[in-house]
Amino acid sequence: MDKDILHPDPMPEHDEPQDQAPAEPLSDEQCWELLGESRFGRLGTRDGDEIEITPVNFIADDGKLYFRSARGSKLLRLTLYSQVAFEVDHVAGGQAWSVIVRGHARTLTDPKDLERFERLDLRPWLDTMKLEVVEIDPYKVTGRRFSLQG
Repeated sequence: MDKDILHPDPMPEHDEPQDQAPAEPLSDEQCWELLGESRFGRLGTRDGDEIEITPVNFIADDGKLYFRSARGSKLLRLTLYSQVAFEVDHVAGGQAWSVIVRGHARTLTDPKDLERFERLDLRPWLDTMKLEVVEIDPYKVTGRRFSLQG
């Protein structure tokens, strides 16, 4: 398996005392609930020695993420390096949360998989031809909730 270069282990936190923890980890169940409520995220892919971040609309279903894509550089990167990171977040009213999914992406080609995807009814936000369907099969899902200052 490729080394997770998109999201290495986090740096250690400073040992400064605080009244309230700045971030609260989310459970797997909380992460998937937030993924299920979200429709917009950011896909991190490798491009040689570079990292590309691409905004996509998506849908979460049955422990996997799905999005549509046009043929092009994004699909080529996914073919060359299937390991991806996917991030969703939200900020409102002094609270914020972020969920990061690490997994492997593949283009769906099996007619049964494509038929199942079509029932999810995910449509592109832009008026472009996005005929390819990509599935992200996660191997790690993490999330945090934040109380914002000021």
